[in-house]
Amino acid sequence: MKISSRVEPLTRSAIHAAVQQDRSKLEMALQALPDDQATREAVELALAVTQLVLREIHQGKPSDEETRAVAAEIARAEAWGRATEEQISAFLLRLVNGEPFAGAVPTENVVVLAFVSAASLLSSCRRDDEEWWNYLDRVEAALEKA
Repeated sequence: MKISSRVEPLTRSAIHAAVQQDRSKLEMALQALPDDQATREAVELALAVTQLVLREIHQGKPSDEETRAVAAEIARAEAWGRATEEQISAFLLRLVNGEPFAGAVPTENVVVLAFVSAASLLSSCRRDDEEWWNYLDRVEAALEKA
């Protein structure tokens, strides 16, 4: 995956707002995306980060049961984001199984959940000796190699 140098800092800013659990900062970070193309690329990057971290923590593709368990953890940890466990579960199951979001997860939910999920996983699944942004650096490097 080629990560755009134009979009990566904007994606990182949105993930940072979600790590801080600040909905208004997240909304401002999303509004800072200059156009539809940048928004699409930022969401694609956040989705790729989420998927890679899920695969890393489960040492491969997580089962539907494992995915639902992660969704429950994210729902509890990220209650500020106002997404239900069911919404997060539907989102993650579609992501993990490579199914389209259209018709099952509203577009605005996909955008917010992409960043909230990435932030939650980066901050909760990182090594004890690293910060979330260092984990993001490692994940992005792996994505660019793939």
